[in-house]
Amino acid sequence: MDHPTPQEIVSALRGKKPWGIRVGHGSFLTMEFGKPEADRSPPPPTAHGEWHLWLYLCNWRIESQEAVLSGSQDERPQMQRSIETAVFDEVRTIAVSGLSHDLVIEFKSGTRMLTFSSSSSHEQEQWMLFAPDGNCLGVYGDGTWEYTARNQPRPRSAPRPSAQ
Repeated sequence: MDHPTPQEIVSALRGKKPWGIRVGHGSFLTMEFGKPEADRSPPPPTAHGEWHLWLYLCNWRIESQEAVLSGSQDERPQMQRSIETAVFDEVRTIAVSGLSHDLVIEFKSGTRMLTFSSSSSHEQEQWMLFAPDGNCLGVYGDGTWEYTARNQPRPRSAPRPSAQ
């Protein structure tokens, strides 16, 4: 059975409003979409949505229509300020772009969030999207990706062209 493409998977976020946007360890950035789910993580508990987006080992940037608000290499206070002040309303468009499957999300307000692969490594997940079906889309710097059960080791796919 063929798995959906990364573009098909992320398209489910169109029209959804993110919540629980957090800067994590280093420059990790997470956002939740959909209804809150029961916490499955070890303490301290963290609320997650039906969809959980984790910008992991990628570079990222948040822009308004007028300015670049912050990027993954900024100081933590600047990153925190940008997620507190940017208008993250409903997702208007979302695209998986280029050979490295960078992510471009545009919100109704005009705020944009973009990711950029930080590596060409087959070993480094750039970003992950945990889905309500129990699977996780993992995207790697070398252009490979996988969509497998959250709790299973994830064998990487062969490099595939971007699905737009």
